[in-house]
Amino acid sequence: MDDPQSQESNVDLNQDYISNLPDDLKHQILIKLPIREVARTSILSRKWKDSWVPIPNLVFTEDSTQSKLTKLVDMVLLVHQGPILKFKLVSEHACNDAIRQWMLVLSRNGIQNLVLKFKGGERCVIPSDFFSCVALKDVYLFNCNINVPQFFQGFNQLRTLCLCSFNLSGFSIEKLVSSCPLLDSLKLSNFFQQGCLIVHALNLTFLDLFGEFHDLCLETPKLASATIHLSTIDGDYKELSLGNVRNDSNIIRAIGCLYNIESLDICGEFTEYLGKGHIPEKLPIFFSHLKETFVSIYNSNQDEISGAVCLFCSAPNLKVLHIEFADNECEDVLPVELLWNLKANHDKLFKHLEILNIMFNLQIPESIPLRIAESTLEFAKLVLRRAPVLEKLHLELKYDVAVTFLKKLESFPKLSVKAEFTVSEESDRH
Repeated sequence: MDDPQSQESNVDLNQDYISNLPDDLKHQILIKLPIREVARTSILSRKWKDSWVPIPNLVFTEDSTQSKLTKLVDMVLLVHQGPILKFKLVSEHACNDAIRQWMLVLSRNGIQNLVLKFKGGERCVIPSDFFSCVALKDVYLFNCNINVPQFFQGFNQLRTLCLCSFNLSGFSIEKLVSSCPLLDSLKLSNFFQQGCLIVHALNLTFLDLFGEFHDLCLETPKLASATIHLSTIDGDYKELSLGNVRNDSNIIRAIGCLYNIESLDICGEFTEYLGKGHIPEKLPIFFSHLKETFVSIYNSNQDEISGAVCLFCSAPNLKVLHIEFADNECEDVLPVELLWNLKANHDKLFKHLEILNIMFNLQIPESIPLRIAESTLEFAKLVLRRAPVLEKLHLELKYDVAVTFLKKLESFPKLSVKAEFTVSEESDRH
């Protein structure tokens, strides 16, 4: 049997084993390194001189001056050989003087994954060559102005589209999204949409909206997970919404065709938006697959509570409910007890609910306004009275404030003998 020590002595310590690795292994090493270090490997030896040239993933994330960054990207693209499957650029600078030439190179090299994130104040103007990148599968654009050319026919292979802090001209969001037939994931944030935001995407399964829009129509029958946050400065949507037309319904138009929804987060003022117009006792369809949802109660007014109750009545298999109460001003004079119980008479309401997590968005964490406290307690009383399999009612609240709530909750009749009350000062949502 060979002596292990003798085997070690046979190792030539002067041998450059890494340089003799197969090219595909060297490429796997190089793609893990910052692009500046990758380029520097060319000075190691002849065997490394051109090893980095064909790597398909180019990632530029170093903080440097705009001129240094531009020179680095120019140099890499100039000597690169073969397809460029991924190009990621994170910069403090908009790089508007160079982005057109870079995009032209990418469009000719089969780019599939594109990430452009500009963290400075100036927005990057996306050149028209971007729309010639017909092989794109994943696109992430941050802080950009996007002018869609008239010749654009769509991204036929695009699966993921993420636009953040953007301005779109030439095309509507509706037309851009509908021209991507395979789109599976869509995220739009920090944007403004005049009029109705229409999302027509037959293969979409994931949606995340955070912005200002006056109206919403989702034509997404395969949607499984959605987060919708309506933020508005002056409440214009309340006047412009089609839901103000008699017998029209925001809630039906916005979420009434989500047959396959499994997880739904309704945030900001979107709950109030859903309550505008005609509110049915339940939607024309049941959200049979909806097991978990988050709902923000922004004002505890009639519109919000009506929209929330309609959603709950249309989700017979709901198991986990996160609800957040905010202490914004409310001019509604109707008592919250009446509002929560007015339409909460569906026989399947909360029949499968197991966990209720109540959170608060308070201007003063140690103080809950009277109307918010009443709204919270009336809703909790409704759940305890209607949920036969409830296991936990959790309060995310300061402990000294929660004591009063717990005393009230313990005095309410409850249908489930297993229901327990818990309190924490941090989020219990995972």
